[in-house]
Amino acid sequence: MADSGPGEQEIVFVGQVDLGGVFRGKGVVGHEWPYRCRWGVGWPPANLMLTPFGTLADNAFGSRGDVFIVPDPPTLTTIAATADVLPLRIALGHLRTRTGAAWDCCPRAFLEAALADLAREAGLYVKGAFEHEFLYSGLDHRLGDPFALSAYRRIQPFADRLIPALALAGVPAETVIPEFAPQQVEVPIAPAVGMAIADRSAILREVVRAVAASFGEQASFTPIGAPGGVGSGAHLHFSFLDRGGRPAAWDPASATGLSAVAAAFLAGVRRRLPAMAAVTAPTVVSYERLQPHRWSAAYNTLAVRDREAALRICPVRPDTGRPEAEQFNIEFRATDGAANPHLVLGLLVRAGLEGIRERLPPDPPLEGGPEDLPPAELVRLGVERLPTSLVAALDRFAGEGRSLMPAALADAFLGVKRAEMADVAGLPAEEVVRRYRAAF
Repeated sequence: MADSGPGEQEIVFVGQVDLGGVFRGKGVVGHEWPYRCRWGVGWPPANLMLTPFGTLADNAFGSRGDVFIVPDPPTLTTIAATADVLPLRIALGHLRTRTGAAWDCCPRAFLEAALADLAREAGLYVKGAFEHEFLYSGLDHRLGDPFALSAYRRIQPFADRLIPALALAGVPAETVIPEFAPQQVEVPIAPAVGMAIADRSAILREVVRAVAASFGEQASFTPIGAPGGVGSGAHLHFSFLDRGGRPAAWDPASATGLSAVAAAFLAGVRRRLPAMAAVTAPTVVSYERLQPHRWSAAYNTLAVRDREAALRICPVRPDTGRPEAEQFNIEFRATDGAANPHLVLGLLVRAGLEGIRERLPPDPPLEGGPEDLPPAELVRLGVERLPTSLVAALDRFAGEGRSLMPAALADAFLGVKRAEMADVAGLPAEEVVRRYRAAF
């Protein structure tokens, strides 16, 4: 993702994905870049409290105080949508206090601390990538579109411009798929390690939007494109490396292929997931997607190769020439493109590290749907329905999930999300969906 430094008069937009899931920040002129990389650019703490619709949630910051967005130089990225339009330079940064310390409410600092604890305590490093689905307005919907060559032909000009733009931005794509829902496209990307997993997710969204805009179209990472429609996710595929850089999630002798430490990690995530849903599925319309029999994730289940599970153990093949341990990964499906990727990955690490610390036993993978099991068996297996609304999810997070975050960050997140709900309260479903599509 590293890029050469900006020219004297170039502008770099320095920011990060905020609690509402929007990339916000300030433009820094190139001659100021070295100074700003050390000292940052001023940022009112209250800006953290913006909803995705641009309204300001009630907060204790008011007009007082200052924090600073300090650019992370390796994230300096060029977004070049077309040859005849000047490229956009962006960089992600940390929110720091006047003394240079990480601010308690900084999402990137939250993830950084979680990854450091995982490495120190368990000797593990996360390797993975977010797999984004989005809606592209330039793909006019026709019957028979899902996965069809005819649909791909209609997005080919967009895809041919997008893939080089992603590569230039340090986010190499692997495939381009016209997906199941109307106007839906999926572009899986190559895995990274640590902070770069979430950083690449943030950058990918902005590259996709820029390339869509170069065609006069819109790309939206909203979880739902139409009331009752098929949802778009941002599935996180992940595995682990040990201190020597070797794969650490795979054990061919286990029933599931999971190593003992990976199984304990997943047990921690599964136990905490209902209380984490407000962060991983953070909008009113996210819960249109988290429904049974929608190839989404309605329960906190672990399964082998089942796309209805929240945690899906993905297949490996013995005949590819690539070691199975390197192929092996787990897919987390209960998140979408409106979520802050740094908070999502940070929460997973925090919950999984609890499982490792407590040496939780492996969860047996669920065979068949939870609806087929009697309630007593669901209780025995620890299977729960995920919250069915943002209201319920925020209540669960406030009661149980907030302990996974610094208190100030949890309070700020709750404030932003409750204000967001108030922004769309009482509106018709079609208008709620429209506003989220415009915001994301």
